[in-house]
Amino acid sequence: MKYRYTGPTSGVTLADGTEVLLFPQHEVELPAEHDYVKTLVALGFLQSLENGASITTNDEVNHGS
Repeated sequence: MKYRYTGPTSGVTLADGTEVLLFPQHEVELPAEHDYVKTLVALGFLQSLENGASITTNDEVNHGS
């Protein structure tokens, strides 16, 4: 399932050995049934993007002249 992560920059190793890096305001694919994922959802650090919504970020900084 796709989620938007809103917590601090972090990383996790899932039970199957998959390593996932978590960055604020980025989308991440995680197994909904995993206990750690459930914890992050309960803490409000993951928001489901199940309805197909996605987030766009603008990391580019433009300076005026």
